[in-house]
Amino acid sequence: MKDNISPVIAALQSPAEVGMLEWPEIFSFSGPRLDDLGKQLSALKREWLSQPDADARKRLAESSRQTFFSTDPCRLLFVLPSDQDLAEVCDAAVDKLAVRTESTWVDKNICCGQNSPSGKIAFVFPGQGSQYPGMGKDLARTFPETWEVLILADHRFERLPRLSEFIYPDPVGLKTGDPGSSETPEERLRSTDVAQPAIGAVSLGMLRILEKFNIRPDACCGHSFGELTALLAAGRIDGETFMTLAVARGKFMARAGDGKDRGAMLAVGAPIGDIEALIASVSFDVILANRNSPEQGILSGPTEAVMQMKTICKERKTRATLLPVAAAFHSHLVKDAAEPFQEILKYAAFNQANVPVYANTTALPYPTDPDPARRLLGAQLLHPVNFLDQVQNMYADGVRIFIEIGPKNVLTGLITTILKQRQDVLAIAVDASAGKRSGLMDLAAALCRLASMGYPADLLQWRPTPAATVF
Repeated sequence: MKDNISPVIAALQSPAEVGMLEWPEIFSFSGPRLDDLGKQLSALKREWLSQPDADARKRLAESSRQTFFSTDPCRLLFVLPSDQDLAEVCDAAVDKLAVRTESTWVDKNICCGQNSPSGKIAFVFPGQGSQYPGMGKDLARTFPETWEVLILADHRFERLPRLSEFIYPDPVGLKTGDPGSSETPEERLRSTDVAQPAIGAVSLGMLRILEKFNIRPDACCGHSFGELTALLAAGRIDGETFMTLAVARGKFMARAGDGKDRGAMLAVGAPIGDIEALIASVSFDVILANRNSPEQGILSGPTEAVMQMKTICKERKTRATLLPVAAAFHSHLVKDAAEPFQEILKYAAFNQANVPVYANTTALPYPTDPDPARRLLGAQLLHPVNFLDQVQNMYADGVRIFIEIGPKNVLTGLITTILKQRQDVLAIAVDASAGKRSGLMDLAAALCRLASMGYPADLLQWRPTPAATVF
């Protein structure tokens, strides 16, 4: 298999690439009382000041993780970047313990929690539009689980340039892709037949990393394409079936409406009720394709009709933005894509699973029987995405922690808006900074937040030491 690995994946595996990473450290403390945490922090500071060097920093962090128990009544954790002084953070944590009275709190990179975790965990997965070149690169350079996913994705993509070359263009000076193309990496990755399997591969890689740290879902959902990833995370389909369907879905949707108007989509920033009233007041062939939050919806329809709606929104001083998509997704204009996708789904193995997946179309859990599940997934391309009701139904069914797995943090923002009146909800993203800071910092912060709330994150898995290759 090694001979078939793309140069991109080989570069990600190289010790030189891994050596470029600056590791943040996770320090964790637990005990029966908050006073115990303060004593542990003071002891850590004294030991650090007696030998303040990189080896001691790593050793002290590992020691703290070995004595941490998420089942203890009180828990405090912090992420320490390589350029931050450990003694200063210990002092800051002790000071915060003295003044913060909430049962759970976060202050910069420090988080603290008391009592047992309350509520279920949901994994949520993004759809097209969240992709960007280099997404998840720090994690891909670090965790071998992601290499296996990228190799599978390249194999299912079945053409050149390979999918990994679109996701990670020109790593460490490699010349990949089509040398004659004038498109930017962003433009190349935006194409529907590339974007969807690319988002799927990166999301699956991040999912495998969370599984490594013993983070498991009680429920799943996704937005548009992300629903396919949610079915994978819940165990309804396996990895190979997932990548096969992801490639097929992107390919069929990219070809939808060949030779005729494929339509367009328009994001409208207004209350959902106002958007529905606006659609009802005109005779254009447009629908509310996405109910994303109480204050945002997406219109879908023929290009001319969508442009007319954009003009009306401008006249009414309503924010409206055309989306960079290839067609009017979730409308009748992508019927040409839905039909072949429904056909290929007939041969896809659907498993029984105990983790419910909430569907975009119904906002309710998928049926347990395989045939109705296949039909629901196949018809999803034609029907609106009711993400608003999905999230509200998941909350009603006991979900309190939403973890966005995949590129960017778009869904985290939507969920926060949907449930903004609920004080017991946490929405976090594995890629919280969307590549603007270290991906390892984002991952560490998410793990610390979960552990501080009492969820059993296996922090002993931090600081893996990847081999030069696993193939």
